[in-house]
Amino acid sequence: MNKSLPVNRIRTNTHLKSGFSLLEILITLLVLSGSIVIMFSGFDTAAQLDLFASFESEAAFLAEREIELLKSEILQGRVKPAAGSLPSRFRLKPGWKLANVMSAVDSEDAVRLICSISKGDRLFQLESFLYAPGAGAKK
Repeated sequence: MNKSLPVNRIRTNTHLKSGFSLLEILITLLVLSGSIVIMFSGFDTAAQLDLFASFESEAAFLAEREIELLKSEILQGRVKPAAGSLPSRFRLKPGWKLANVMSAVDSEDAVRLICSISKGDRLFQLESFLYAPGAGAKK
């Protein structure tokens, strides 16, 4: 009598191959930790760019305000166009420094105005020109 085993009782090794190996888990953890490091460094870069953008925005506003007031005063005759620096007309926040520089009137009756604003090691500079007829050199 030859008794054979039923088919459902024969075991194969397929159930031993399911699951993850230690190497696969280590590679997955390495990729995941690298992604997290890159993500957090991106947050740091975004924060630095936000600080820089806020400085640029506020400095541009302050410089434009100073230059427009200076242009107005030159056109109204309260300030005579001459080479030199001018003090700020507005109060600034602590840590902010402002310098206005005006050139003499050139042969084309143009005045060059430069406003430099700094805060710490950051510097913003705005330059403008003003046509001032009659204030320039006589031809």
